[in-house]
Amino acid sequence: MKSNTLSYLFLFVSVSLLAKGNVYVQSNKAKLLTQPKLNAEGSLLKIGEVLTPITEQGLFVQVRVEEKTGWVSKLFVSPLPPGTQMKLGITSNSSEAVVARQRASDFTKTAAARGLSETQKMRVRGEGELYDFESLRWLESVPLAFEETTPKEEKKTGITQSSSFFSFSSNYGLPVLGETKAEVKMGRSLAARLLKKYNLVRDLEFTRYLNSIASKLGSVSSRKDLEFRVGIIDSQEVNAFSCPGGYLFITTGTLKKIQTEAELAGIIAHEMGHVILFHNGEFKESNVFVDILSGLLSPPGSEVVNSAMATAITEMEKQFFETGRDAKVELEADEAAVGLVSQIGYSPLGLSSYLNTMSKSEGTDLLKKTHPETNLRIAKLVFIESSVSMEGTPVIIDRWSDYKKRLTTNETK
Repeated sequence: MKSNTLSYLFLFVSVSLLAKGNVYVQSNKAKLLTQPKLNAEGSLLKIGEVLTPITEQGLFVQVRVEEKTGWVSKLFVSPLPPGTQMKLGITSNSSEAVVARQRASDFTKTAAARGLSETQKMRVRGEGELYDFESLRWLESVPLAFEETTPKEEKKTGITQSSSFFSFSSNYGLPVLGETKAEVKMGRSLAARLLKKYNLVRDLEFTRYLNSIASKLGSVSSRKDLEFRVGIIDSQEVNAFSCPGGYLFITTGTLKKIQTEAELAGIIAHEMGHVILFHNGEFKESNVFVDILSGLLSPPGSEVVNSAMATAITEMEKQFFETGRDAKVELEADEAAVGLVSQIGYSPLGLSSYLNTMSKSEGTDLLKKTHPETNLRIAKLVFIESSVSMEGTPVIIDRWSDYKKRLTTNETK
């Protein structure tokens, strides 16, 4: 078997909408604007409408639709066609999976008979010394704000005991996109690697609160195919992390510095911006045969990270702690944060207010090492904030002080 059959294709380059050909409207907030500004005049676009990119300017792309030309925010369009939101923790029973499982079984028997070594390349490093999938499954089990659950449902994990690979299902007419499946699979493993480094704070109420904010932000973005999940990690370092597929993490050190819910929303929206704008790269659909082969080679009930994924994850982890992302995409995520929070009623000043506090704080070495200079970010944000209109947005009740007490009184476990 050729080695490239055992690989996933992951491209860790920010995706340019111009390079992707047509883009698709994914949000009912999308407008064909007269200028590259969120508060510019424009006409509403329909979800699923196909647009042809012409040029880009910051967070906006100039497009052609039928005989019209205008600007649209990148927050509301995607190079991926509309697809159903992935539902975490449901085993797929598709005929494709059944066929792939049989092919994988046949392959392992043949390899064993011939003494081949290809199977060794597929072996997990999964729920061992490098990954903490058990904590990740707890985070995935936390009900999202819009879900109606029973106490029994709240205890469900993100993966079934009868399956050794992560899968999903759809309750709607559209399919779950293959690119989304591959992105979540990669992000899940990177998140589990991060949770091996830091302890996950298992405060159900606090986590549900964070996820309620992320759900509202996600509802006005182009990534309707993802369930954004926000976890708290126990570290005095001031930082937040964004994994592909919508897994986001905030340190307790960061939470202690936050003064308002608008600041919190700004931080979450910045990390979401990386996912929405494809700063994590492009993910091609993975091979179901490879997934199941990996599962057959792993211990019963364990999770699977094959060698190709492990190599890619190591490179992505370096961005968290060493190299950081390119300054251009960090500034674009800042701009995205202002656009997202203002759409649902938060002050657009939240992120810059938080960064102003960080510029005067200690314990921010990692944040400064992996992000552009803080004063530059603030200056850029001040310019962007001046172009945002809050007219017609709902009033948000600030609940942050109640939750911050849980940190200061050691109630968070």
